Amino acid sequence: MRKFVLLFCVLVLVFGCASKRYVKKGLELENSGLYADAANQYYNSLLKNINNIDAKIALQRTGQLVLDDYIEKFKSQYQNGTPKEAVYSFREADNYNNKLKEVGMNLIFPEDQRTYYKEVEDTYLSSLYMEAVKALDLEEFVASEQVFSEILSLNNNYKDAQSKWVVAKYEPIYRAGKEQMDNKMFRSSYFTFKQIIDHVKAYENSIELMNQSLNEAKVTIFVDHIKVPYSSYQTLASNLKSKIVNGITGMNNPLYEVSTTKTKENNPFVEANSGAIAKEYDRNKDLVQEYIAAKAVLSCKIQDYKTYNGKLVKNEKRGYLKRTVEYKDKETGLTKKKTVYDKVTYYEYEMSRYVQIALEYSMKRTDRDELAVNNVFNQQEKDQLHYAVYEGDYKKLVPGYWKYLSKDSSEDYINTNSSAVSDLQSLLKSKRTAKSSSVLEKELVSKCVKTIVSEIANYKPEN
Repeated sequence: MRKFVLLFCVLVLVFGCASKRYVKKGLELENSGLYADAANQYYNSLLKNINNIDAKIALQRTGQLVLDDYIEKFKSQYQNGTPKEAVYSFREADNYNNKLKEVGMNLIFPEDQRTYYKEVEDTYLSSLYMEAVKALDLEEFVASEQVFSEILSLNNNYKDAQSKWVVAKYEPIYRAGKEQMDNKMFRSSYFTFKQIIDHVKAYENSIELMNQSLNEAKVTIFVDHIKVPYSSYQTLASNLKSKIVNGITGMNNPLYEVSTTKTKENNPFVEANSGAIAKEYDRNKDLVQEYIAAKAVLSCKIQDYKTYNGKLVKNEKRGYLKRTVEYKDKETGLTKKKTVYDKVTYYEYEMSRYVQIALEYSMKRTDRDELAVNNVFNQQEKDQLHYAVYEGDYKKLVPGYWKYLSKDSSEDYINTNSSAVSDLQSLLKSKRTAKSSSVLEKELVSKCVKTIVSEIANYKPEN
Protein backbone atom coordinates (compact mmCIF):
# COMPACT_ATOMS: atom_id res chain seq x y z
CA MET A 1 0.00 0.00 0.00
CA ARG A 2 2.86 2.36 0.87
CA LYS A 3 4.50 1.68 -2.51
CA PHE A 4 1.23 2.47 -4.28
CA VAL A 5 0.88 5.80 -2.44
CA LEU A 6 4.50 6.68 -3.25
CA LEU A 7 3.99 5.86 -6.94
CA PHE A 8 0.80 7.95 -7.02
CA CYS A 9 2.63 10.93 -5.50
CA VAL A 10 5.44 10.63 -8.05
CA LEU A 11 2.94 10.54 -10.96
CA VAL A 12 1.09 13.58 -9.62
CA LEU A 13 4.39 15.46 -9.35
CA VAL A 14 5.49 14.49 -12.87
CA PHE A 15 2.18 15.41 -14.54
CA GLY A 16 1.97 18.60 -12.50
CA CYS A 17 5.39 19.75 -13.68
CA ALA A 18 4.54 18.89 -17.30
CA SER A 19 1.31 20.88 -17.02
CA LYS A 20 3.18 23.96 -15.81
CA ARG A 21 5.71 23.69 -18.64
CA TYR A 22 2.89 23.76 -21.20
CA VAL A 23 1.44 26.91 -19.56
CA LYS A 24 4.82 28.61 -19.62
CA LYS A 25 5.32 27.79 -23.29
CA GLY A 26 1.77 28.94 -24.06
CA LEU A 27 2.35 32.33 -22.43
CA GLU A 28 5.48 32.84 -24.53
CA LEU A 29 3.54 32.09 -27.71
CA GLU A 30 0.60 34.26 -26.69
CA ASN A 31 2.88 37.22 -25.94
CA SER A 32 4.24 36.80 -29.46
CA GLY A 33 0.72 37.04 -30.89
CA LEU A 34 0.46 33.32 -31.69
CA TYR A 35 -2.73 32.73 -29.73
CA ALA A 36 -3.79 29.65 -31.74
CA ASP A 37 -0.53 27.87 -30.91
CA ALA A 38 -0.79 29.13 -27.34
CA ALA A 39 -4.29 27.68 -27.02
CA ASN A 40 -2.93 24.30 -28.07
CA GLN A 41 -0.31 24.47 -25.31
CA TYR A 42 -2.94 25.36 -22.69
CA TYR A 43 -5.09 22.49 -23.90
CA ASN A 44 -2.16 20.06 -23.52
CA SER A 45 -1.57 21.46 -20.04
CA LEU A 46 -5.12 20.56 -19.01
CA LEU A 47 -4.68 17.07 -20.43
CA LYS A 48 -1.83 16.66 -17.96
CA ASN A 49 -3.59 18.37 -15.06
CA ILE A 50 -7.28 19.18 -15.43
CA ASN A 51 -7.15 21.31 -12.26
CA ASN A 52 -4.52 23.77 -13.49
CA ILE A 53 -6.35 27.09 -12.96
CA ASP A 54 -3.83 29.16 -14.95
CA ALA A 55 -4.28 26.87 -17.95
CA LYS A 56 -8.08 27.08 -17.71
CA ILE A 57 -8.11 30.87 -17.64
CA ALA A 58 -5.63 31.11 -20.50
CA LEU A 59 -7.47 28.54 -22.65
CA GLN A 60 -10.81 30.28 -22.09
CA ARG A 61 -9.25 33.46 -23.42
CA THR A 62 -7.25 32.12 -26.36
CA GLY A 63 -9.69 29.34 -27.23
CA GLN A 64 -12.47 31.89 -27.75
CA LEU A 65 -10.24 33.79 -30.17
CA VAL A 66 -9.54 30.61 -32.16
CA LEU A 67 -13.24 29.71 -32.28
CA ASP A 68 -14.13 33.24 -33.44
CA ASP A 69 -11.62 32.88 -36.28
CA TYR A 70 -13.28 29.64 -37.42
CA ILE A 71 -16.71 31.28 -37.39
CA GLU A 72 -15.48 34.32 -39.32
CA LYS A 73 -13.96 32.02 -41.91
CA PHE A 74 -17.32 30.22 -42.25
CA LYS A 75 -19.20 33.49 -42.66
CA SER A 76 -16.84 34.65 -45.37
CA GLN A 77 -17.13 31.40 -47.34
CA TYR A 78 -20.91 31.39 -46.95
CA GLN A 79 -21.12 34.90 -48.37
CA ASN A 80 -18.72 34.00 -51.20
CA GLY A 81 -20.94 31.10 -52.27
CA THR A 82 -18.43 28.30 -51.71
CA PRO A 83 -20.60 25.67 -50.01
CA LYS A 84 -17.96 22.94 -49.65
CA GLU A 85 -15.45 25.20 -47.93
CA ALA A 86 -18.18 26.74 -45.77
CA VAL A 87 -19.41 23.32 -44.63
CA TYR A 88 -15.99 22.14 -43.56
CA SER A 89 -15.11 25.45 -41.89
CA PHE A 90 -18.25 25.33 -39.75
CA ARG A 91 -17.57 21.71 -38.84
CA GLU A 92 -14.03 22.68 -37.81
CA ALA A 93 -15.50 25.33 -35.52
CA ASP A 94 -18.04 22.91 -34.06
CA ASN A 95 -15.43 20.20 -33.52
CA TYR A 96 -13.06 22.66 -31.85
CA ASN A 97 -15.80 23.83 -29.50
CA ASN A 98 -16.65 20.24 -28.56
CA LYS A 99 -12.98 19.39 -28.07
CA LEU A 100 -12.57 22.17 -25.52
CA LYS A 101 -15.77 21.17 -23.75
CA GLU A 102 -14.04 17.90 -22.91
CA VAL A 103 -11.53 19.80 -20.74
CA GLY A 104 -14.20 21.95 -19.09
CA MET A 105 -14.25 24.98 -21.38
CA ASN A 106 -17.55 26.74 -22.16
CA LEU A 107 -16.88 28.98 -25.13
CA ILE A 108 -19.45 31.35 -26.60
CA PHE A 109 -20.70 29.63 -29.75
CA PRO A 110 -22.94 31.63 -32.14
CA GLU A 111 -25.84 29.18 -32.38
CA ASP A 112 -27.62 31.41 -34.90
CA GLN A 113 -24.98 30.40 -37.45
CA ARG A 114 -26.26 26.82 -37.43
CA THR A 115 -29.23 27.92 -39.53
CA TYR A 116 -26.87 29.20 -42.22
CA TYR A 117 -24.79 26.06 -41.91
CA LYS A 118 -27.86 23.88 -42.45
CA GLU A 119 -28.70 25.86 -45.56
CA VAL A 120 -25.24 25.55 -47.08
CA GLU A 121 -24.95 21.90 -46.04
CA ASP A 122 -28.18 21.07 -47.89
CA THR A 123 -26.84 22.81 -50.98
CA TYR A 124 -23.54 20.95 -50.84
CA LEU A 125 -25.11 17.56 -50.09
CA SER A 126 -27.54 17.99 -52.97
CA SER A 127 -24.71 18.63 -55.41
CA LEU A 128 -22.73 15.68 -54.04
CA TYR A 129 -25.75 13.40 -54.31
CA MET A 130 -26.32 14.32 -57.95
CA GLU A 131 -22.65 13.69 -58.70
CA ALA A 132 -22.65 10.31 -56.93
CA VAL A 133 -25.86 9.09 -58.59
CA LYS A 134 -24.57 10.08 -62.01
CA ALA A 135 -21.33 8.17 -61.44
CA LEU A 136 -23.32 5.16 -60.22
CA ASP A 137 -25.54 5.23 -63.31
CA LEU A 138 -22.41 5.22 -65.44
CA GLU A 139 -21.10 2.29 -63.37
CA GLU A 140 -18.16 4.36 -62.20
CA PHE A 141 -18.30 2.50 -58.92
CA VAL A 142 -15.09 3.71 -57.30
CA ALA A 143 -15.85 7.38 -57.88
CA SER A 144 -19.46 6.93 -56.81
CA GLU A 145 -18.49 5.10 -53.61
CA GLN A 146 -16.06 7.87 -52.66
CA VAL A 147 -18.69 10.60 -53.06
CA PHE A 148 -21.37 8.64 -51.21
CA SER A 149 -18.82 8.07 -48.42
CA GLU A 150 -18.35 11.82 -48.12
CA ILE A 151 -22.13 12.36 -48.02
CA LEU A 152 -22.49 9.82 -45.21
CA SER A 153 -19.63 11.39 -43.27
CA LEU A 154 -21.59 14.65 -43.27
CA ASN A 155 -25.07 13.18 -42.80
CA ASN A 156 -25.44 9.42 -42.48
CA ASN A 157 -29.21 9.65 -42.92
CA TYR A 158 -29.20 11.67 -46.12
CA LYS A 159 -31.88 10.35 -48.49
CA ASP A 160 -30.97 6.85 -49.71
CA ALA A 161 -27.22 7.51 -49.73
CA GLN A 162 -26.55 4.54 -47.47
CA SER A 163 -28.23 1.99 -49.74
CA LYS A 164 -26.65 3.51 -52.84
CA TRP A 165 -23.24 3.44 -51.16
CA VAL A 166 -23.74 -0.29 -50.64
CA VAL A 167 -24.40 -0.71 -54.36
CA ALA A 168 -21.37 1.38 -55.33
CA LYS A 169 -19.15 -0.51 -52.89
CA TYR A 170 -20.29 -4.09 -53.40
CA GLU A 171 -21.72 -4.32 -56.92
CA PRO A 172 -18.25 -4.64 -58.50
CA ILE A 173 -17.32 -7.26 -55.89
CA TYR A 174 -20.59 -9.10 -56.55
CA ARG A 175 -19.90 -9.10 -60.29
CA ALA A 176 -16.37 -10.34 -59.72
CA GLY A 177 -17.79 -13.23 -57.70
CA LYS A 178 -20.23 -14.16 -60.45
CA GLU A 179 -17.44 -14.05 -63.04
CA GLN A 180 -15.35 -16.34 -60.83
CA MET A 181 -18.27 -18.76 -60.66
CA ASP A 182 -18.61 -18.69 -64.45
CA ASN A 183 -14.93 -19.61 -64.66
CA LYS A 184 -15.44 -22.40 -62.11
CA MET A 185 -13.22 -20.60 -59.59
CA PHE A 186 -15.56 -21.58 -56.80
CA ARG A 187 -13.08 -21.24 -53.95
CA SER A 188 -12.32 -17.66 -54.95
CA SER A 189 -16.00 -16.84 -55.49
CA TYR A 190 -16.84 -18.24 -52.05
CA PHE A 191 -14.45 -15.80 -50.38
CA THR A 192 -15.64 -12.96 -52.63
CA PHE A 193 -19.29 -13.39 -51.64
CA LYS A 194 -18.28 -13.99 -48.03
CA GLN A 195 -16.53 -10.61 -48.06
CA ILE A 196 -19.83 -8.98 -49.00
CA ILE A 197 -21.88 -10.88 -46.43
CA ASP A 198 -19.38 -10.21 -43.64
CA HIS A 199 -19.96 -6.48 -44.10
CA VAL A 200 -23.56 -6.00 -45.24
CA LYS A 201 -25.18 -9.33 -44.32
CA ALA A 202 -26.97 -9.57 -47.65
CA TYR A 203 -26.62 -8.07 -51.10
CA GLU A 204 -28.68 -9.31 -54.04
CA ASN A 205 -28.45 -13.13 -53.83
CA SER A 206 -24.92 -13.16 -52.36
CA ILE A 207 -25.85 -15.63 -49.63
CA GLU A 208 -27.25 -18.10 -52.15
CA LEU A 209 -24.23 -17.73 -54.44
CA MET A 210 -21.81 -18.05 -51.53
CA ASN A 211 -23.46 -21.31 -50.51
CA GLN A 212 -23.39 -22.58 -54.10
CA SER A 213 -19.70 -21.69 -54.32
CA LEU A 214 -19.00 -23.41 -51.03
CA ASN A 215 -20.79 -26.54 -52.18
CA GLU A 216 -18.71 -26.65 -55.37
CA ALA A 217 -15.40 -25.72 -53.72
CA LYS A 218 -15.71 -27.87 -50.61
CA VAL A 219 -13.34 -30.82 -50.53
CA THR A 220 -15.26 -33.71 -49.00
CA ILE A 221 -12.76 -36.29 -47.81
CA PHE A 222 -13.33 -39.94 -47.13
CA VAL A 223 -10.68 -41.27 -44.75
CA ASP A 224 -10.18 -44.87 -45.75
CA HIS A 225 -9.16 -47.64 -43.37
CA ILE A 226 -5.42 -47.53 -42.79
CA LYS A 227 -3.66 -50.51 -44.32
CA VAL A 228 -1.25 -52.48 -42.15
CA PRO A 229 1.32 -55.20 -42.99
CA TYR A 230 0.77 -56.95 -39.64
CA SER A 231 -2.30 -57.42 -37.50
CA SER A 232 -0.34 -56.18 -34.48
CA TYR A 233 -0.42 -52.69 -36.05
CA GLN A 234 -4.22 -52.64 -36.18
CA THR A 235 -4.72 -50.79 -32.87
CA LEU A 236 -2.31 -48.08 -33.97
CA ALA A 237 -4.07 -47.86 -37.35
CA SER A 238 -7.49 -47.39 -35.76
CA ASN A 239 -6.12 -44.73 -33.43
CA LEU A 240 -4.44 -42.91 -36.32
CA LYS A 241 -7.58 -42.91 -38.44
CA SER A 242 -9.67 -41.53 -35.58
CA LYS A 243 -7.11 -38.78 -34.93
CA ILE A 244 -6.92 -37.86 -38.62
CA VAL A 245 -10.71 -37.56 -38.86
CA ASN A 246 -10.73 -35.38 -35.75
CA GLY A 247 -7.84 -33.35 -37.12
CA ILE A 248 -9.62 -32.56 -40.39
CA THR A 249 -12.82 -31.73 -38.51
CA GLY A 250 -10.83 -29.60 -36.09
CA MET A 251 -9.58 -27.39 -38.93
CA ASN A 252 -12.86 -25.49 -38.53
CA ASN A 253 -12.70 -24.65 -42.22
CA PRO A 254 -15.95 -24.99 -44.19
CA LEU A 255 -13.96 -25.81 -47.32
CA TYR A 256 -12.87 -29.16 -45.90
CA GLU A 257 -15.21 -31.81 -44.59
CA VAL A 258 -14.93 -35.45 -43.62
CA SER A 259 -17.41 -37.46 -45.68
CA THR A 260 -19.20 -40.24 -43.82
CA THR A 261 -22.24 -40.79 -46.07
CA LYS A 262 -21.25 -42.26 -49.39
CA THR A 263 -24.57 -42.94 -51.20
CA LYS A 264 -25.70 -41.15 -54.36
CA GLU A 265 -28.98 -39.40 -53.86
CA ASN A 266 -32.06 -40.33 -55.89
CA ASN A 267 -30.37 -43.23 -57.69
CA PRO A 268 -32.54 -46.39 -57.76
CA PHE A 269 -29.54 -48.58 -58.58
CA VAL A 270 -27.61 -47.62 -55.46
CA GLU A 271 -27.47 -50.16 -52.69
CA ALA A 272 -27.00 -48.42 -49.35
CA ASN A 273 -24.11 -49.96 -47.48
CA SER A 274 -23.48 -49.74 -43.76
CA GLY A 275 -19.81 -49.38 -44.54
CA ALA A 276 -18.00 -46.38 -45.98
CA ILE A 277 -18.45 -47.33 -49.64
CA ALA A 278 -21.60 -47.28 -51.75
CA LYS A 279 -22.35 -49.84 -54.46
CA GLU A 280 -23.90 -49.25 -57.88
CA TYR A 281 -25.15 -51.80 -60.40
CA ASP A 282 -23.48 -51.55 -63.81
CA ARG A 283 -25.90 -53.01 -66.44
CA ASN A 284 -23.23 -53.22 -69.13
CA LYS A 285 -20.96 -55.39 -67.00
CA ASP A 286 -23.76 -57.10 -65.07
CA LEU A 287 -22.01 -56.58 -61.75
CA VAL A 288 -22.08 -54.35 -58.72
CA GLN A 289 -19.22 -51.84 -58.65
CA GLU A 290 -18.04 -49.91 -55.65
CA TYR A 291 -17.56 -46.19 -55.75
CA ILE A 292 -17.04 -43.39 -53.29
CA ALA A 293 -19.15 -40.26 -53.43
CA ALA A 294 -16.63 -38.01 -51.64
CA LYS A 295 -14.49 -35.71 -53.76
CA ALA A 296 -11.27 -37.11 -52.33
CA VAL A 297 -10.08 -40.27 -50.63
CA LEU A 298 -7.30 -40.17 -48.07
CA SER A 299 -5.44 -43.48 -48.09
CA CYS A 300 -2.77 -44.40 -45.57
CA LYS A 301 -0.51 -47.39 -45.11
CA ILE A 302 1.71 -48.10 -42.14
CA GLN A 303 5.03 -49.21 -43.61
CA ASP A 304 6.84 -49.70 -40.33
CA TYR A 305 6.28 -49.29 -36.63
CA LYS A 306 9.06 -49.71 -34.09
CA THR A 307 9.16 -49.44 -30.34
CA TYR A 308 12.45 -49.55 -28.48
CA ASN A 309 12.11 -49.45 -24.70
CA GLY A 310 15.85 -49.25 -24.11
CA LYS A 311 18.02 -50.57 -21.31
CA LEU A 312 19.34 -48.52 -18.43
CA VAL A 313 23.14 -48.65 -18.56
CA LYS A 314 25.05 -48.01 -15.32
CA ASN A 315 28.66 -46.80 -15.38
CA GLU A 316 30.91 -46.26 -12.39
CA LYS A 317 32.64 -42.89 -12.34
CA ARG A 318 35.50 -41.68 -10.20
CA GLY A 319 35.61 -38.18 -8.87
CA TYR A 320 36.30 -36.11 -5.80
CA LEU A 321 34.40 -34.70 -2.88
CA LYS A 322 35.40 -31.19 -2.05
CA ARG A 323 35.66 -30.19 1.60
CA THR A 324 37.27 -27.47 3.71
CA VAL A 325 39.49 -28.30 6.71
CA GLU A 326 41.19 -26.18 9.36
CA TYR A 327 44.86 -26.49 10.20
CA LYS A 328 47.43 -24.66 12.32
CA ASP A 329 50.21 -22.88 10.48
CA LYS A 330 53.49 -24.16 11.92
CA GLU A 331 55.28 -20.86 11.33
CA THR A 332 52.66 -18.41 12.59
CA GLY A 333 50.63 -20.66 14.84
CA LEU A 334 47.45 -19.26 13.31
CA THR A 335 44.44 -21.40 12.38
CA LYS A 336 43.84 -21.41 8.63
CA LYS A 337 41.53 -23.15 6.16
CA LYS A 338 42.30 -25.16 3.05
CA THR A 339 40.40 -27.18 0.46
CA VAL A 340 41.02 -30.90 0.19
CA TYR A 341 39.60 -33.45 -2.23
CA ASP A 342 38.63 -36.96 -1.19
CA LYS A 343 38.47 -39.77 -3.72
CA VAL A 344 34.91 -41.05 -4.20
CA THR A 345 32.86 -43.04 -6.69
CA TYR A 346 29.51 -42.12 -8.20
CA TYR A 347 27.42 -43.57 -11.00
CA GLU A 348 26.15 -42.33 -14.33
CA TYR A 349 23.06 -43.85 -15.95
CA GLU A 350 22.08 -43.67 -19.62
CA MET A 351 19.10 -44.91 -21.57
CA SER A 352 17.42 -44.17 -24.89
CA ARG A 353 13.78 -44.99 -25.69
CA TYR A 354 11.97 -44.28 -28.91
CA VAL A 355 8.93 -44.97 -31.05
CA GLN A 356 9.14 -44.79 -34.84
CA ILE A 357 6.34 -44.65 -37.39
CA ALA A 358 6.70 -44.83 -41.15
CA LEU A 359 3.38 -43.96 -42.78
CA GLU A 360 2.70 -43.57 -46.48
CA TYR A 361 -0.29 -41.34 -47.22
CA SER A 362 -1.97 -39.90 -50.27
CA MET A 363 -5.18 -38.08 -51.12
CA LYS A 364 -6.63 -38.75 -54.56
CA ARG A 365 -9.55 -36.97 -56.17
CA THR A 366 -12.46 -39.18 -57.16
CA ASP A 367 -13.96 -36.72 -59.64
CA ARG A 368 -10.81 -36.28 -61.72
CA ASP A 369 -7.35 -37.72 -62.17
CA GLU A 370 -5.48 -35.72 -59.56
CA LEU A 371 -3.21 -36.77 -56.73
CA ALA A 372 -3.73 -33.91 -54.30
CA VAL A 373 -1.42 -35.12 -51.54
CA ASN A 374 1.31 -37.74 -51.68
CA ASN A 375 3.99 -38.12 -49.03
CA VAL A 376 5.63 -40.31 -46.39
CA PHE A 377 5.84 -39.54 -42.70
CA ASN A 378 8.88 -41.28 -41.21
CA GLN A 379 9.89 -39.92 -37.84
CA GLN A 380 10.90 -40.93 -34.34
CA GLU A 381 9.77 -39.63 -31.00
CA LYS A 382 12.64 -40.18 -28.59
CA ASP A 383 13.37 -39.69 -24.92
CA GLN A 384 16.83 -40.01 -23.43
CA LEU A 385 18.09 -40.33 -19.90
CA HIS A 386 21.53 -39.30 -18.74
CA TYR A 387 21.91 -38.64 -15.07
CA ALA A 388 24.33 -39.16 -12.20
CA VAL A 389 23.78 -40.48 -8.69
CA TYR A 390 25.99 -39.93 -5.66
CA GLU A 391 25.04 -41.14 -2.20
CA GLY A 392 26.30 -38.14 -0.32
CA ASP A 393 26.53 -34.36 -0.53
CA TYR A 394 26.36 -34.16 -4.32
CA LYS A 395 26.71 -30.38 -4.32
CA LYS A 396 30.39 -30.80 -3.34
CA LEU A 397 31.13 -33.43 -5.98
CA VAL A 398 33.64 -32.46 -8.69
CA PRO A 399 34.70 -34.49 -11.74
CA GLY A 400 38.09 -36.03 -12.26
CA TYR A 401 39.81 -39.41 -12.20
CA TRP A 402 41.89 -41.50 -9.82
CA LYS A 403 43.57 -44.83 -10.39
CA TYR A 404 44.03 -46.08 -6.83
CA LEU A 405 41.82 -45.30 -3.88
CA SER A 406 44.57 -45.64 -1.25
CA LYS A 407 47.52 -44.04 -3.04
CA ASP A 408 48.26 -41.32 -5.55
CA SER A 409 49.05 -41.90 -9.21
CA SER A 410 50.39 -39.75 -12.00
CA GLU A 411 47.14 -40.45 -13.83
CA ASP A 412 45.04 -38.84 -11.11
CA TYR A 413 43.51 -35.45 -11.85
CA ILE A 414 40.88 -33.12 -10.40
CA ASN A 415 38.83 -31.09 -12.89
CA THR A 416 37.82 -27.88 -11.12
CA ASN A 417 36.96 -26.14 -14.37
CA SER A 418 33.66 -24.30 -13.75
CA SER A 419 32.10 -25.64 -16.95
CA ALA A 420 32.99 -29.25 -16.10
CA VAL A 421 31.70 -28.88 -12.54
CA SER A 422 28.47 -27.31 -13.85
CA ASP A 423 27.97 -30.18 -16.32
CA LEU A 424 28.34 -32.75 -13.54
CA GLN A 425 25.94 -30.87 -11.28
CA SER A 426 23.42 -30.81 -14.13
CA LEU A 427 23.70 -34.59 -14.47
CA LEU A 428 23.14 -34.98 -10.74
CA LYS A 429 19.92 -32.95 -11.03
CA SER A 430 18.69 -34.45 -14.31
CA LYS A 431 15.43 -36.37 -14.59
CA ARG A 432 15.59 -40.07 -13.78
CA THR A 433 12.39 -41.32 -15.39
CA ALA A 434 11.90 -41.68 -19.14
CA LYS A 435 8.61 -41.19 -20.92
CA SER A 436 6.73 -44.42 -21.45
CA SER A 437 6.40 -45.91 -24.93
CA SER A 438 2.67 -45.15 -24.89
CA VAL A 439 3.34 -41.47 -24.20
CA LEU A 440 5.94 -41.33 -26.97
CA GLU A 441 3.51 -43.04 -29.35
CA LYS A 442 0.79 -40.54 -28.48
CA GLU A 443 3.13 -37.61 -29.16
CA LEU A 444 4.32 -39.13 -32.44
CA VAL A 445 0.78 -39.85 -33.61
CA SER A 446 -0.14 -36.24 -32.83
CA LYS A 447 2.84 -35.02 -34.87
CA CYS A 448 1.93 -37.35 -37.73
CA VAL A 449 -1.69 -36.19 -37.80
CA LYS A 450 -0.61 -32.55 -37.66
CA THR A 451 1.64 -33.10 -40.68
CA ILE A 452 -1.10 -34.79 -42.71
CA VAL A 453 -3.77 -32.22 -41.82
CA SER A 454 -1.36 -29.38 -42.63
CA GLU A 455 -0.79 -30.80 -46.12
CA ILE A 456 -4.52 -31.16 -46.65
CA ALA A 457 -5.01 -27.54 -45.55
CA ASN A 458 -2.40 -26.45 -48.11
CA TYR A 459 -4.40 -28.13 -50.86
CA LYS A 460 -6.58 -25.28 -52.10
CA PRO A 461 -8.33 -26.24 -55.33
CA GLU A 462 -10.86 -23.93 -56.96
CA ASN A 463 -13.32 -26.81 -57.31
